Amino acid sequence: MPLLQDAQRSMAMGRALRAATLAGVLTAATSAGAEIIKKEDMLRGITITHAQCDATPQTLWLNVHGRDYCVRYYLSTVGGEGLRPVVFLQGDQKLKLDAKTWTWIDTSEVKDFDTDEFMKTADEFSKLAKTTAIYLGRIGLAGTSGNHTARHTLLELHLANAALDAIKQRYGFEGFHLAGQSGGTKLAGGLLGLRRDVACAVLRSGPLATPLSAKSPDPGRSFFDASQSAPLAAKDRLLRPYVISDKADKRVPLAQQTGFVDKMRSSGRQVPQFFVEATDEEHHGVQFYTEVVAGGCVLGKSDEEIARALNTIIKRNADISERNKREAKAKASIVAAARQPASSPDVATSSK
Repeated sequence: MPLLQDAQRSMAMGRALRAATLAGVLTAATSAGAEIIKKEDMLRGITITHAQCDATPQTLWLNVHGRDYCVRYYLSTVGGEGLRPVVFLQGDQKLKLDAKTWTWIDTSEVKDFDTDEFMKTADEFSKLAKTTAIYLGRIGLAGTSGNHTARHTLLELHLANAALDAIKQRYGFEGFHLAGQSGGTKLAGGLLGLRRDVACAVLRSGPLATPLSAKSPDPGRSFFDASQSAPLAAKDRLLRPYVISDKADKRVPLAQQTGFVDKMRSSGRQVPQFFVEATDEEHHGVQFYTEVVAGGCVLGKSDEEIARALNTIIKRNADISERNKREAKAKASIVAAARQPASSPDVATSSK
């Protein structure tokens, strides 16, 4: 019994020491001032030298598949601190890739980004989960070097995995929670097959089950299927996975989302799949759903409690959407009435 007590005491002291070290590192860390990441840089690929990377706060200089990268991350503790942060992986840019020339086809919807927006996202996750949160820049996005044409590839997957390893070592983290949106969800799903230190995983509107094209010797042109990680992830007892979908999603077909769930369930693991209604025209966005589920999971809420919270938000959004439709219809009627030509007044005549 004394041996057990000594072991427990040693483990407690170890956790306290790691927590104290983390607090010191987080207090010392300073985020860079807001800057604008130009769309032109993103389109041609972001190039950063080792010296430039070292001079930028919250960066990692990594070599993956023989290539050097500067990975940027945005860390927040406004809601609390913890040894297992929530890591958010953003969606793709709205770009179409020509697989033959490996160049972008349509760049009309690409825009500049303010790094303040990334910090705000990290802040929101930190507040809802009451712990450390990290917005991790994907390849060629959010200030991370490389070309975004490598999205969904083995290169991006292995770079993200190496970044998590480096962050874990730098801060003494015990592991992570993952939250993704769209392409970031595919990346998170792939990471579940590589890591055994992920607790909560919230996968939103992502192409998780996609047919693989021909493999390429270049990892930057070799795509992966996240659903292939499902059988291995299903055996991970630490993991609590969730999938959030909108049945009317116009960007990612529902089958690509449920395919991952089906593989997990066929491997003996029940995965809650929450069906929501996004408020954007494509029924694809609404990050708040991801934040709520991630926060609930991190705080140890039951699946039923998380579902109730989502239903409350869904009902509120439906009410707001219906009200907006009524207001838009009323405004349209007013405008239409104002454009009607004035009618001539009736003239009364009388005969004597």
